[in-house]
Amino acid sequence: MRSREHSSALKLYHKSFSAECPADPEFLDSFYIELNKVNMHEVAYEILKEAVNWHPDNDQVEELYKNATGIYYDSLVLHGNNLLYERDDKEAKFTESIKKADSLAREKMREENDKILSAVVQKAMATYRKALDLRDDSIPALSGLMRCHQILGENEIVEEINSRIEELSPALRSREKSRQELAREAELAEEERKREAARELELEESAVNNIRKLFQDKKFHDVIKLVDELHLSYRTTVPLLLLKAKSFAELRRFRAADQTISEAEHHNRNINEVLEVKNSINETKYGILCKAADVYLHKALELGLSLGEGHFRRAQKCIGKALEFVPDNIDLLDKLYTTQKYLGQVEDSYKTKALIYVLNKKFVTAFDRESSASLCFIASFAYHDEPDIVNEFRWFRREFLLTSRFGMALNCFYVRNSPAITTKAAKIAFSRRFFRAILYPVRLIIGILQHFVC
Repeated sequence: MRSREHSSALKLYHKSFSAECPADPEFLDSFYIELNKVNMHEVAYEILKEAVNWHPDNDQVEELYKNATGIYYDSLVLHGNNLLYERDDKEAKFTESIKKADSLAREKMREENDKILSAVVQKAMATYRKALDLRDDSIPALSGLMRCHQILGENEIVEEINSRIEELSPALRSREKSRQELAREAELAEEERKREAARELELEESAVNNIRKLFQDKKFHDVIKLVDELHLSYRTTVPLLLLKAKSFAELRRFRAADQTISEAEHHNRNINEVLEVKNSINETKYGILCKAADVYLHKALELGLSLGEGHFRRAQKCIGKALEFVPDNIDLLDKLYTTQKYLGQVEDSYKTKALIYVLNKKFVTAFDRESSASLCFIASFAYHDEPDIVNEFRWFRREFLLTSRFGMALNCFYVRNSPAITTKAAKIAFSRRFFRAILYPVRLIIGILQHFVC
């Protein structure tokens, strides 16, 4: 729960506890507090309703159940009031929009608007009925339900509910209250709710501005800490979650950033700002992965297969994660192909080569370019005027050396040392004939291999 993995926490709770294996009262108390922090009042009520049957004679659990019932009841009444306020707000906006429409569209707009407003009222009625299931003598819930029926024009039901309210009022307040007094109380309560909402909105706006300033000052740890503290006391807000996610991303804590983004999507999946921040974080991760892949691959090629195998594997891992973001990036596929060839992953390299071919039939991979150009330094030096013989050596390297780990290690040793050897040999007049003599046995072996292979 404290990691905000609420669904996982509830699954674990129901998996762990039952009538045969009940949760102890101390744990229930702690779990109840965590549920209230995230406004999961209905869940807390249902859990403690079940727990009362597990601990029938335990005063602590009974007290928790009473508290959970009261808080859940209050949240239902408040939610019902908010729905009616939302309905009034929508009605005012609809009235303004109808005025701007032409005469032909007005009737259709009225029908659609009435459906929307009626759906909100139905939700409010269902909420008030849940509250009455908890307390059938609740005047606030009855008053809200009566207002719903007034909006729907169901006057007979309104009279019945009003009679019920008048019956309950003397017992609860020791004197009869008129309809005007009840209406006045409801009006005052609504005004207080609006003031409270305005205060909360003002506090939220101030908090967002303060936290945004901390973010601009690059105090990312302070941003995360302050957001968590605010969400313990006030409702969770998407703007604060996004600032927290961006702070995690700046600290390179991408897993925590993804979890925070998921929480923001849960509260409001359609807000464009959530998508923008999510894309921005993914772009940052993609850039880091590409850069890391380049560094590891460069280091691996410098060291060769025997010493650089670990770097080849790290480069491959980074490339694989980067390809999850851009699967058709031909440069990344090219680098993946290079790592697969050096690591001896033959089947995987064929698949990668096929993907590259689908994207661009004329693309030549870096590995193949090197294979056909600069990897035969000594052979190219010795037979500089006989390209067919040089191609025989390249064929041998491609078909035999690079198909085994020993051969790849030998090839890496050759690539690292041959440039320096040929640079010094170029200053000696007879060096080409000398290297031809050394390479002649190899040419004979290549000829035999070509004969059998072909």
